[in-house]
Amino acid sequence: MPPKKTIAEPNVTVPNGDAAKGRDIFDQQCAACHAFEGDDKTASAPTLGGLVGRKAGSTQFPYSKGMKSAGFNWTEKHLFMFLKNPSKYVVGTKMAFAGLENEQERADLIAYLSNN
Repeated sequence: MPPKKTIAEPNVTVPNGDAAKGRDIFDQQCAACHAFEGDDKTASAPTLGGLVGRKAGSTQFPYSKGMKSAGFNWTEKHLFMFLKNPSKYVVGTKMAFAGLENEQERADLIAYLSNN
């Protein structure tokens, strides 16, 4: 059996983000599905508390095969690329979100996620 292919750390520079603006983006774009606390077994989407540093697909949420086998820990760089186009970054992800094209909005959202 061949070894799992992991998604390498992207070679990108994440702009400085504004967590207050990121909270507004979270409330508008993410809060309908995601929360920072709760039971991942029964949630409609994984909880995001402590996301940065956590292994992708590692909570009790029923992740897609693609997310379970992504093989990386969430970093600002991985989030920056994932949030641009989730289904392209992790093929097969269950996340039904087109993405955030704007780099500053992604940086602001990451700043907010990093503080929770």
